[in-house]
Amino acid sequence: MKLIRIFKIVRHNKILPLILSVVTIFICQINFCQTIDSNTFSINSRLSFYSFESNGEFLLHVPPGLVHTDISIMVKSGADTLVTWNGKPGKDIIRLMFPLNLKPSVYNADARISVVNNHGLVYKSSTKLVILPHKSNEVKTDNLTGGLIVNKMPFFPFGFYCYSPVNQTLPEEEVVKGFNVISPYQKINPETINERKAYMDRCAEIGMKVHYNLLSVSGGGGVGSKIDGLSDEEKRKRLISEIAEFRDHPALLCWYISDEPNGNKIPHEKLEEIYRIVKENDPWHPVSIVFTAPFIASKKYTDALDIVMADPYPIPDLPVNKVGDVSGQLKTEFNGRKPVWIVPQAFGGGEIWSREPTQQEIRSMTWLAIIRGATGIQYFVRQGLNYFPKSAATWSECGRMAMEVAELTPWLLSDEETLHVESNSDNIIVSSRMHNGQLIVMAANRINEPTRAIIRINGLNKGIAKLIFENRSLAVNSGILTDQLAPFGSQVYLINLNTEKPATASSNVNLIKDPGFEDIYSPGIPSACYARPGNDRGATYFLDTREYFEGNHSLRIRTPESDKSLAIRFFPIPVKAGTSYIISIWAKSDPEQSYLSVTNQKNDRLLEKKTMSQYVEILLGEFGRARFIPDKEWKRYVTFVTIPADTIASFKTNLILKMPGQGVAWFDEVKVFEEK
Repeated sequence: MKLIRIFKIVRHNKILPLILSVVTIFICQINFCQTIDSNTFSINSRLSFYSFESNGEFLLHVPPGLVHTDISIMVKSGADTLVTWNGKPGKDIIRLMFPLNLKPSVYNADARISVVNNHGLVYKSSTKLVILPHKSNEVKTDNLTGGLIVNKMPFFPFGFYCYSPVNQTLPEEEVVKGFNVISPYQKINPETINERKAYMDRCAEIGMKVHYNLLSVSGGGGVGSKIDGLSDEEKRKRLISEIAEFRDHPALLCWYISDEPNGNKIPHEKLEEIYRIVKENDPWHPVSIVFTAPFIASKKYTDALDIVMADPYPIPDLPVNKVGDVSGQLKTEFNGRKPVWIVPQAFGGGEIWSREPTQQEIRSMTWLAIIRGATGIQYFVRQGLNYFPKSAATWSECGRMAMEVAELTPWLLSDEETLHVESNSDNIIVSSRMHNGQLIVMAANRINEPTRAIIRINGLNKGIAKLIFENRSLAVNSGILTDQLAPFGSQVYLINLNTEKPATASSNVNLIKDPGFEDIYSPGIPSACYARPGNDRGATYFLDTREYFEGNHSLRIRTPESDKSLAIRFFPIPVKAGTSYIISIWAKSDPEQSYLSVTNQKNDRLLEKKTMSQYVEILLGEFGRARFIPDKEWKRYVTFVTIPADTIASFKTNLILKMPGQGVAWFDEVKVFEEK
C-alpha cells in the first residue's frame, strides 16, 4: 500500500522513472533475485516435433545489440538441464543441440540467458519441445532451413492449386514434369468423400503430396469453398471427421485452414482455435495459411499456423520484383521460426488482371521468391491442359523450374554456413547456399532487359563456376563471377570447393556409360539410357540429389502399382560370345512408402490394390535375368551372366533395369565388366 501511495504522489513527476528503477532494485534485493527480461531473447524448437531423431536442437534468437557480447545460456525442462552454451553469438541465431533421450510427450523448455558485465540482468524465454511416436506419413517443418522433412528426407514443395473434382489424369500429367504437390479447392461435403479419396489414393501411388484444403469447414476463403447454411457446430464436426479420415494417408502433406484471412477480416483468435483443433486431432502434420496484402499482417496470426504463405499477383500492373520483396519481408520476419511459401501468379485475363504472366515473367517471379528466402512454391492455378494458365509454354516453364528446384533441394534446404555474395547491379538479385563443400550462387534478373551480372563471392579467390542448367562453365577470378542474364532470366552457378580426389585405379573396365548418373545435361533426367513405358503413365524415373551412394546423384524409380513398372534401358554395350560378365548395382528402398506398410484393416482405401513384395530385375539383353529385394540401407547387388558361345562373336546389347514391385527405390554405381 505504501508503494501504491508513492506512485500516486509522483505519477506526474519527472523523477518517476528514477524512483521506479530504485524500487525495482530494492524489491529484487529483498527477495535475493535477479532482474529478468522476458522480451529480448526468444527460443523455439528447430523442428516442429521430433520422432526418430537421436538429437534435438533449439534456436535462440539474439537481439542485434548483443550479437557480439559474451553470454551464457542454460535450457532446462523442469529440473533437467537439456543444454548449456557460452560465448559470443556472432550471429542472430544460436543453434543449441542436445541428445534426445525423452519419451514422447510435450515438454516445457525454459531458457535463461546471462549477459557478462550486465549487472546481473537475466533474460528468459520459453518454448515447447514436442516428441511424438514416429509415423510413416509424418511431416515436420524445419524452422532453421524453412524446409519440410518428408519420409525422413528434406522436401521442397513445388506444386499448384487446382479445382474440384480433380481430373483423374491431372496428377500423373504433372508428376512426370517434376511437380510434387497438388492442392485442390474443394468443399468438405459427405456426398463427395469418394472424389477426395480417389485423388488422394492416386497421388499416393505416384508419390505426389497433397496440401489438403479444409477451408470450407475451417477458416474460410478460397475459390468455391463456401458451404451455405452450415452451422459452426456442423463445420466443427466435419473438420474433425475429415482430419480423422485422411491424417494417416500417405499422400497427406499439410492442412490448409484459411485463405487471405487478413483480407477477409477473420480474427486471428478464431484461427488459433481452429489450429488447436487440428493439432489435437493430428499433431503429425503442419498447418498453413495464405495471406494477401498487406502481407506483413501475417505476424498477428503466428500462433495459428506452422507455414506462412503469401500470394502477390503483380502482373501486369506491378513489377515482377514485388514477389521477391514479399518473400524477403516474410523471410526476415519469420526467419528461424516459420517456413515461408510463395504463391506465384499463373493466371490472368479477367477480374483486375488483364493478362497472364509471360514465361519469362513467371520464371523471374519464381526465382526471385526463392532467392529471397521462399522454401515452397505453389502456383495459382492449374487447370489442364490449357485453361489455367492458357499458355502451354508458360506452364512448361514452371515444370522446367520444378526440375531445377529438385536438383538444388539439398542446397536450398541446407543448414551449412555459406559464402556471402553481392551483385553490382540493383537489377540482379543474388544469394548463395553451401552443401557438402559445394557452393551454389543463384541470380535472377528483375527487369525485361538483358543485364550484365558482376557477382562478388566473398571468401573465394579463384574457381570454376559450372552453369548446371546450361552445360557451360565460367571462371571466377579474384572472387568475381561475370555473366550475362537474359530479360527476366535466372541462373545457378555451382562451384566445387572440395579438393578433387584422384580416381581410384581399377583393373576392370566398366562398360556402362554414366554409371553414377552424374552427366547432367537436363536437370532431373538420366542421360545415357532410354526409358520404356509400362502400364502406368504415373511411373517416374528422376535423378535425386538428396540420396546417393557416390557423387551427387542417384536414380530414383517409383512404381505406382505392382506389375506396371517402367524399364530403364542403358546405352548399348559390347559383349563377346562365350564370355562371362559381372553386373553390380548399388540400391536402397524405403519400405515405409510401400502399400504393404501403410495399408491395414482400418484403412480400406488401398486394400483393393494388388500388392507384392518390392523387388528389382536386372537383365542383360536376353541372356540373363536376376532379381533382388532392395534394403532400406545402401547395399551392393551382384550377378553373373555368360553370353552363349554359339552366338555371334561380338555384338552390342543393353542392360535393363526394372522394378515390378510397387514402391520407390534409388540406384547408383551401375557396373558391367568382363570377368577375368
